[in-house]
Amino acid sequence: MPKLRDERVAWLAVQDRLRQRSRRPGPLGWLLTIATLGAWAVLRSQGRGAARMAAYSLAVDHVTGYLGDDERETLRTHGTVPPWFLFEVERARWAARDRQRLPAGRETRLERRRRILLRVVLTGTVAAALVLAPTVWVRAASLGLIGPAATAPDAGVAIVFGAQVAPGGQEPMPFLKGRLDVAAQLLTSGKVKALLISGDAQGGSGDEVRVMRDYLAGKGVDPARMVVDPHGLDTYDTCRRAHDVYGVTKALLVSQELHLHRAVALCRRLGVDAYGVPALCEGCQRVTIWYNTVRDVAAGPKAAWEALRHRQAAVVSPPDPSLRQAMR
Repeated sequence: MPKLRDERVAWLAVQDRLRQRSRRPGPLGWLLTIATLGAWAVLRSQGRGAARMAAYSLAVDHVTGYLGDDERETLRTHGTVPPWFLFEVERARWAARDRQRLPAGRETRLERRRRILLRVVLTGTVAAALVLAPTVWVRAASLGLIGPAATAPDAGVAIVFGAQVAPGGQEPMPFLKGRLDVAAQLLTSGKVKALLISGDAQGGSGDEVRVMRDYLAGKGVDPARMVVDPHGLDTYDTCRRAHDVYGVTKALLVSQELHLHRAVALCRRLGVDAYGVPALCEGCQRVTIWYNTVRDVAAGPKAAWEALRHRQAAVVSPPDPSLRQAMR
């Protein structure tokens, strides 16, 4: 009898067990599995429900002792309890669940005020943390990285963030006009060699990038020095596409200072060595500035979440060499 190789002997030793593992459950098997899990979930829920009802029973017995004579008479006559009854039942149940002493009586007015005040304080604290913690991160990440054009470091490109255009879709609003004027200044002074114009080509107010390009061309900017990204739908997408699509690793960012902190933080998070150059907003009303400041603070949690997720841009495009060519 020929001698078997070790590999063959090992196969003969485990093939039955492997055959069992390889058998996939058919439709009936899956139905049985689902039915078993469903039955387990129902029974588990019923068990919890029974335990909860037992706790409620004890709580109702305890809270019934709070009833006054008139309330007891109403209970016997009409089968109804006072409006406060169920709240006190819940309070007693939670105390029993936490193995605390059951309340000796109904919640007093002072206790109610303290409870409401505590909830307000806790809610306010959580809301403030959700808003302020991302703002602190944004400010810390952009600390010392925003300054006027004269002191800005040289970079190959300036990224100009889009904004609303004026009614009619042909002229920039003051916010956007201020950004474009600074971008043209950076190009003229030699701080940058090209401009990446990023915005939403299908924005609610119109084609942002077309208006931006036409305005800069009207100021004498060479079209060969401008590259348009029509899919910069928001600040994160602008930074992400600048790095991933156009190969930007160092840039000056042009926007108003109230927005630059968030823009610098996001771009640096996404691999762009960014420095912010603030733009003015000549003719802007004070209410406009305040509105956009509050809006930008409110956008902090979204920015922090996107930076944490490191999501893809809404529109993913292949690498585009046009910006490198414009910088030559």
